[in-house]
Amino acid sequence: MVKEAIKVLDLVSKFQKDPSLKVCNSILDVLVKEDINLARAFYRDKMMKSGIQGDDYTFGILMKGLCLTSRISDGFKLLQLMKSRGITPNTVVYNTLIHGLCKTGKLGIGRGRSLMSEMAEPNEVTFNILISAYCKEGDLIQSLVFLEKSFSLGFVPDVIPVTKIVQLLCAEGRAMEAVEILERVEERGGSVDVVAYNALIRGFCRIGKTNLGFRFLKEMERKGCLPNVHTYNELIAGLCESEEYDLALEQFSDMTRDGISPNFVTYDTLIRGLCSGRRIGDGLKILDQMEEERRGSGGQISPYNSIIYGFYKENRVVEALEFLTKMGSFFPRAVDMSKRIFGFCKDSCIGEAKQVYDQMIAEGGLPSAVVYNDLIHGLCQVGDIREAFELMNEMVDHGYFPISSTFNVLISEFCKQGKVESASKLLHRGCLPDVGSYNPLIDTFCKEGDFHRALKL
Repeated sequence: MVKEAIKVLDLVSKFQKDPSLKVCNSILDVLVKEDINLARAFYRDKMMKSGIQGDDYTFGILMKGLCLTSRISDGFKLLQLMKSRGITPNTVVYNTLIHGLCKTGKLGIGRGRSLMSEMAEPNEVTFNILISAYCKEGDLIQSLVFLEKSFSLGFVPDVIPVTKIVQLLCAEGRAMEAVEILERVEERGGSVDVVAYNALIRGFCRIGKTNLGFRFLKEMERKGCLPNVHTYNELIAGLCESEEYDLALEQFSDMTRDGISPNFVTYDTLIRGLCSGRRIGDGLKILDQMEEERRGSGGQISPYNSIIYGFYKENRVVEALEFLTKMGSFFPRAVDMSKRIFGFCKDSCIGEAKQVYDQMIAEGGLPSAVVYNDLIHGLCQVGDIREAFELMNEMVDHGYFPISSTFNVLISEFCKQGKVESASKLLHRGCLPDVGSYNPLIDTFCKEGDFHRALKL
C-alpha cells in the first residue's frame, strides 16, 4: 500500500505534528524499491517542504535507488548536493556509487577507483567491489594490486572476490600462486569455501597435476569444508584428461559412497573420458548406470554421442551405427537426420548431405563422430577438400579427434590436388599414422622426382 504510506505525512500535519525523519526514511526506502521517480518526488515535495533535509541514511537510500536504475550521472549530482549542504558522504554512499560505476564496464571501474581516493575511510566492502569488478574484466594485475592494498590496510576480502582471483590465476596456469592467496586469507582470519577449493582443484587438474588436486581435496576435508559434486567432477575431468581412467572410476565410486549423488556433468564427463581412452566397455556400463539412476540424460545427447565416438575411435563403425539406431527412441530427430546424411553420402549426393548437416547445426543439434566421418569422406570424393578440411576442424572443436582413416582420405585428396605440403602437415596433427597415411605422400613425391623426401618418409 505504497500510495497510502505517502499519505501518512499529510495525516501527521493535520495533528500539527512534525513528521519524524525515521518515518520519512522508512517510506523513502519502500518507494526506492518501487519507483525511483516516485521516491525522488517524495523527497523533494514531501520531505524538503516539511523542512526535513535528510541524513546519511536518506541519501544512502536515494543513491541506492539511482544506482539500481543505472542513473550514475544523477548519483554524482546527489553526491555534490550532499557536499553543498555540508554533509560528508559516508562510506556506504561512496560504496554504492562505486558499485554502480563498476557495473558499467572498464571505464566505470576507472572512475570508481578515482572516487575511492575521495573517501575518508574505505572499508573491506570497497575493496570487495573493486576486486570483483577487475576480475570480471579479466584484469588479474589490478585485482592483485587491490588485494595487496586491502591486506596492507588490515582488511580481508570476502570469499567471493578471493575465489574470483583464484579462478583467474588458475585459468592462467598459476595454481601455486592461488594456493598462496588462500593461505594468506586464512592466516588473516578470512574464510575459504568449497567453491574456492573447487577452483583450485580445477586449476591443478588443468595443468596435469591431479596429485595436487587430491591433496587439496584431503586438506579441505581436514578443515571441515566438505567436498560437493562439483569437487568430484573437477577431479574426474582431470583424471580423464591425464588418461588415469581407473582412478577416475575410483573417484566416481568414492563420491557415491560418501553420499554425493553424481549429476549429469559427472556421467557426461566420465563417459566421454572413457570412450576417448578406448574404454568403451566401461563407458557403456556408466551409461547404463546413468539411465537406471537418472532415467536417462534429461534430453541431452552428448553421452550417447560419446559412445558413438568410442566405437569410431576403435574403428567399429558397424557397432556405432547399430548404437545410433537404438538411440532413435530417445532422439528421433537427431537419428533421422544422421541417417539422411549417411544415405546422401552413400548416393554421392554430398550437397544434399551438407544441407541436412547445416540444418542440424542451425537447430542446435550435435552431430556424432560418424556423421563427420561420412561427410569428410564424401566431400573428399567430390574433390571439395577445403570444405572437408573445415569440417574436420569443426569435428575437433566438438571434441572428436579423427582417427587415421579420416586423416588418410584428406591426405589422399590433398596429394591428388598437388597440395603435398598441406598433406604433410596432417601427419603431425597428433594422430598415429598408418600405411594409408604414408602411401599417398610417398607416391606423390616419387612422381615429382623428390626421391629424398620419399625415402625419408
